[in-house]
Amino acid sequence: MSSTTKSSVIRRLEGRQCQWCEDGRLERDTYKGNRAAVCQSCETPAVQIW
Repeated sequence: MSSTTKSSVIRRLEGRQCQWCEDGRLERDTYKGNRAAVCQSCETPAVQIW
């Protein structure tokens, strides 16, 4: 999978509601050093790419 394809997965999730908490939205961030879509409220990653 190309780097561009991997980044588009994160972009598609950005702004969606978190599946783990009621108040959170996903944003582009890093999780344990990996690119990720992470909940801004509970800090749980929906996806991470390494």
